[in-house]
Amino acid sequence: MERRSLLRVPLEVPFFVIVCLHDGYRCTAILADCGRGGVQLAFSPSLEDKLATLLGQELILLDLPEGLRTDPDGCSGVVTWVSPQRCGVRFNQVLSLTDEELTRVASSL
Repeated sequence: MERRSLLRVPLEVPFFVIVCLHDGYRCTAILADCGRGGVQLAFSPSLEDKLATLLGQELILLDLPEGLRTDPDGCSGVVTWVSPQRCGVRFNQVLSLTDEELTRVASSL
């Protein structure tokens, strides 16, 4: 059962972002899909132990695509689910984009 009320758009090409975790640790992740309310991130298998500690933690996404940025210093959100190499992040602030604008941003990556 889908719980999400906002559109998520899968990305057809990998888009790399820098993730700043709650303990100050920085790593690279792949933006797997994006939405106005959050994103799904894919991580290297070597970070599996680190990911297990993220549930409920806030993180900051740096280097997001232009249309997905809410702040030049990064976009913050809370980790809502974790799997061995992926996690879901709910933005602290919903992006002010229409579904059409979101789809356009995602397809331009």
